[in-house]
Amino acid sequence: MFYWTKLSTDNFQNRVKFESKNIIFKFNQKIETANNSALGIVNGTLIKNMKPNEEFLATIFRTFLFANKDFVRISYDRNGKEFSCQKYNNQIYCNNTKEIHKEFNINTSINIDKNSSIKIQTNLKDFFNSVPKDVFNLMVLDKHGKVLYTNFIKTKSIFDLFTHTIASDILKKQNTFITNDIYVHDLKNYKIVFIQNKKLLKQQQIIARNLAISMFLFSLVLAIFFGYFFSKPLYSFYDELNKRVNEEIEKNREKEQMLMHQSKLAALGEMLGNIAHQWRHPITRLSLLVQNFEMAYKMGKIDDKFVNKFKTKSLEQINYMSATIDDFTNFFKKDKEKQNFYIDEVVDDALKLLEGRIENIEVIKEYKCKQKINGYKTEFSQVILNILNNAIDVLNERKIQNPKIWIRIEDNSIEIEDNAGGIDEKIKDKIFEPYFTTKFQSQGTGIGLYMSQIIITKNFNSKLEVENSKNGAVFKIALF
Repeated sequence: MFYWTKLSTDNFQNRVKFESKNIIFKFNQKIETANNSALGIVNGTLIKNMKPNEEFLATIFRTFLFANKDFVRISYDRNGKEFSCQKYNNQIYCNNTKEIHKEFNINTSINIDKNSSIKIQTNLKDFFNSVPKDVFNLMVLDKHGKVLYTNFIKTKSIFDLFTHTIASDILKKQNTFITNDIYVHDLKNYKIVFIQNKKLLKQQQIIARNLAISMFLFSLVLAIFFGYFFSKPLYSFYDELNKRVNEEIEKNREKEQMLMHQSKLAALGEMLGNIAHQWRHPITRLSLLVQNFEMAYKMGKIDDKFVNKFKTKSLEQINYMSATIDDFTNFFKKDKEKQNFYIDEVVDDALKLLEGRIENIEVIKEYKCKQKINGYKTEFSQVILNILNNAIDVLNERKIQNPKIWIRIEDNSIEIEDNAGGIDEKIKDKIFEPYFTTKFQSQGTGIGLYMSQIIITKNFNSKLEVENSKNGAVFKIALF
């Protein structure tokens, strides 16, 4: 019996160490997702440079609440006046200042300026419900010992469940075993307590003992009469190994899906910023038309000809803004299946979306062939947009005189080069790692280039690499 108890205790301790690291990783992912989403909202200069009305805010907030099932509330605070939208029972309610979800949340806040900010509230209940509970029971406490979550017993305080000594040790100590069957781990403002599942342990001991006896007798009979059946344990070993490999593959797939989701949220924020750049000039022209109309009214010069001219010019600007929205919607529309498309057309579409950002940058296009490839056009477009956005950002950040971007399309390759001076050799090997960024926190997420490499490598069976030239950085997509 001691052997099975020790075996189960070791299994519990090893699993706890593994799961605690996994929880920290997923928890940080949730914080990163909320932070990236808040940055995506803030980076839309329509919010930065204008005073958005509640209808506009409600549209943006609803989009992000629908996009992430863990987000429960998003609020915009300006000079102490708050507008919020929150999700409850798959419904979204806006401008309801009363918080529906009061406990078990993490709050992510990003300042727009000294007078306004965006806050996103993420609920943790589903997060802890998803933690495996086969070897241990789980309990989440606040810093005072109040039980916020438990999956095995109803109690309000840790002091109601354990002795005062053990309860005090749980609150004081961190990331350690209090006893052989109790482990405590700190998680921001919470403490997670892993408790060995005694009921399951006892069942496992009985099952393991009976199974061992049965296996011994069964193996003895088989060894005497059917020696060739000795290969059966080997088959079981390979079957178990195959299951574990598939489990790891599934975990990696879930991680990539999470990063892809974060990348899409960051792209949504960039899209809002690009729309704002595209709208800046027509909004200015509309403002001048309105001012001219007011001046003409005061001077008594308004007639049918003046009104028709005002109407025509106003509709021109409005139609341009509407066409901009259509361009962005089509560009980010999800592909249902693979298709054949030309690389130069994708590049030109991306440059059209970035017109507002590249108006002071010389773009030199060197298309030496009409290259067609097969795949998901939207994903390839996102890669080109990520590389171009990075080039524009570094040119602006380093305040390069006479900024330039070269785009070269040759047989089975595409290169995008800037004249910003290149990438530091110390970090060049790290730029394709997730969450690595050289930008300020409010400007970069560190997942754009990582997801670009994943898309090119896995979905197009090709290669994305970077090198420094005499001008600056050169990103090359080698198509196979």
